[in-house]
Amino acid sequence: MDMRKLVVVGAGPIGLEAALRGIHAGFDVTVLERGRVGEAVRRWQHVSLFTPFGMNSTRLGTSACGAEVPDGNAMLSGAEFCSAYLEPLARCATLDGRVKTQHEVLAVSRQMYGKSARIGRPDRGASPFRLLVRADSRETVMQADVLLDCTGFTTAHRSVGAGGIPCPGESQALSDEHYRIPDIVGLERSRYADRHTLVIGSGYSAATSVCLLGQLADEHKATKVTWLTRGERDAPVVSIPDDSLPERERLTNTANQLALAQNGPVTWLPGPLVESIQTDKEQFQVQLSWEPQGRGGRAEHIRADEIIANPGFRANIEPFAELQIYRCYATDGPIRLAAHLLNETSGDCLQQSAGGPDLLSHPEPDFYILGAASYGRDSRFLLQTGLQQIDDLFRHLESTEGNPV
Repeated sequence: MDMRKLVVVGAGPIGLEAALRGIHAGFDVTVLERGRVGEAVRRWQHVSLFTPFGMNSTRLGTSACGAEVPDGNAMLSGAEFCSAYLEPLARCATLDGRVKTQHEVLAVSRQMYGKSARIGRPDRGASPFRLLVRADSRETVMQADVLLDCTGFTTAHRSVGAGGIPCPGESQALSDEHYRIPDIVGLERSRYADRHTLVIGSGYSAATSVCLLGQLADEHKATKVTWLTRGERDAPVVSIPDDSLPERERLTNTANQLALAQNGPVTWLPGPLVESIQTDKEQFQVQLSWEPQGRGGRAEHIRADEIIANPGFRANIEPFAELQIYRCYATDGPIRLAAHLLNETSGDCLQQSAGGPDLLSHPEPDFYILGAASYGRDSRFLLQTGLQQIDDLFRHLESTEGNPV
């Protein structure tokens, strides 16, 4: 019996671990990555993970590397995670020749059926997946029997305008680099030192940017920050009681202290709507407003030398638009998993359970979304959860009649 073809889209931590598990389950595996191994992690390579290495790897993965791997308690930066684990994992004997970098998946369908054919019917899976892939400026077609979307959620940034759409001028004034966490105390120090930076965002990415700017202000006293966050609350970042992740707790406390300090480098403005962003040769000009029920309908105009926009990211669902995927209308994640997460009210990502293999299935046979992409716009994802999803999925596949194992 021929081995079934498994294609994994994305060579990040979840994609590589899923590929490794797939090979051990008896599949013929190929990994397609539009950039480099760990491309998404490299976007924040100068930032440390919240969680220790042992929570972000598996025994199967560390064994496959065959070389010395970090201690399970090590707190790694993104760059260290790539160089010490992801790159060796992609080069390991088990995955040798199977990880195709600079291969972008442009679109996916069934070989014989469009999106509206054989709706919800299992026999739709008799036709293989058809993938349009671009590499070296050439487009080719690949096929797969089983397809995993492990693309993560840093492929498309969200917008800072009111309601989550771009505000007037945002697309012209801001480039992709404005939406990442810059290397403020490293290579990009001169860009922010002794200047006024506007940080927009309410999550841990924005908190990280503010903390890095706070470090810079200790040395460069003229460095100033204005921090815009959504909603009305007592502090910018919600604290998790008895947080079991010391690095997350430290980040939360430091960011909140900077925001609430009197006469410090950070001015915190909670709850504004970003109405427009314009730029001239020297500065950004940002128009803000507060809805009447929040701040009496006041408006404010801010000038800043730099903008760091950290409103979060979302998964890129376009390549999979021709598949029969039941997505949540609010998060863009798989509907069953989204409903499961809705019932878990804790803001602590450590308290979110993977939920089992049933939550990973779709009307489209043999298609699964794993990792950060499975959470859509829900920001509570943790790498540990993605690794559990892999385990749940392959336990299910290995127990399914007709599997190659």
